[in-house]
Amino acid sequence: MQIDIAAHIEKLLFLHDTLTIPSFGGFTATRAPATVDYAGGVVAPPSKTLTFSENLAVDDGILADDISRSHGIPVEDARAAIQEFVNQIQAQLNLREIVTLPGVGRLYKNYVQKIQFLPDATNFHAGSYGLPPLQFSPIARSREVTDKPAAAPVNQNGSTGSAPAPARAAAPPVIPPLPPAPNFVSEPYTAPRTSGAQFGTGIGIGLLVCALAFGLWYWQHKNAPNNTQPDAALQAEQESPGVAPMPGLNEIGKLADKARNNDTGAAQTKPEREDEDLNDEVDQAAAKKVEILRRQNEAPQSANPDPDTRKNTCVLIIATLQDRNNADRLVAKLKGAGYSVYYREQRGHQVGIQFEYADPQQIDQTKAELIRFTGEKGIFVKKK
Repeated sequence: MQIDIAAHIEKLLFLHDTLTIPSFGGFTATRAPATVDYAGGVVAPPSKTLTFSENLAVDDGILADDISRSHGIPVEDARAAIQEFVNQIQAQLNLREIVTLPGVGRLYKNYVQKIQFLPDATNFHAGSYGLPPLQFSPIARSREVTDKPAAAPVNQNGSTGSAPAPARAAAPPVIPPLPPAPNFVSEPYTAPRTSGAQFGTGIGIGLLVCALAFGLWYWQHKNAPNNTQPDAALQAEQESPGVAPMPGLNEIGKLADKARNNDTGAAQTKPEREDEDLNDEVDQAAAKKVEILRRQNEAPQSANPDPDTRKNTCVLIIATLQDRNNADRLVAKLKGAGYSVYYREQRGHQVGIQFEYADPQQIDQTKAELIRFTGEKGIFVKKK
């Protein structure tokens, strides 16, 4: 026996706010009051809005009981017919087809395999069943001033005559009073500033700032000590390129002068011969230090070149992916870890990293880090 289950679903939605199709989903009806569209001039009656959810798959027994009573069959047979109907709908949805429930709506699956429902225009509100939308339009009314009819003239014999009353002059039109004039606040006139005045003001401000800066500079240099000039010889030594400074010459000269002064003061208590020997020893020591410093300054620079600090660039290919989305996720993961990403579209989407190295062992260390970080064991060197 062929059972039209879609017709039972449509009938039960008029009577119940919730209806469950076992092992498939359920419909929920939300009541909405009457609405008025003033722009379109339409009054819609109360209605019920349908929604579908796959989570309402527990059998509430309403559909099976209705089929059993309508067709006089056991409840088990009604549930078997419902299950067959559900299997047929699932097969159509898996084939990317649209399933139509007459009077209820249409069902289909989206790109994430979720069932979507498009309701029809059927109003399942039982109280307003069959009521169409009501069209209305605003009523225009005009105000008319009607005068009371004049009393009929009385003749001399006391009877009212049939002579028409004289026509009454039309009343002049009533002119509404004019609105009061706005109060204007009189403000004093101010002449607009020209570009020449603005330019002159800018020049004046600039000159004032320059004068303040010059005064501050002059005051600082005036209060500065006079002995801040560097020694000319020391400045020449510092500015001469390629020659090492000789910090010991001045110290040696001061030491020699100090020794001579000490020898001169001690000449009153020691013999003259001892003073001469001491001066000779000091002069010889000073001459030796000067000679050593002169040889150090004249010594050629070391011929040994600086060690090569240049670094090479290495490119490690982690994976070659065919799906662009997977490649984008791997690129984002590497960037989040702080790597410099290498990406090329060559026989797919090549994703890797590039870095500079001075020691070749750094390549193996980086490869081991990437294997632990990404789980890809097929990492290879593209460039080094």
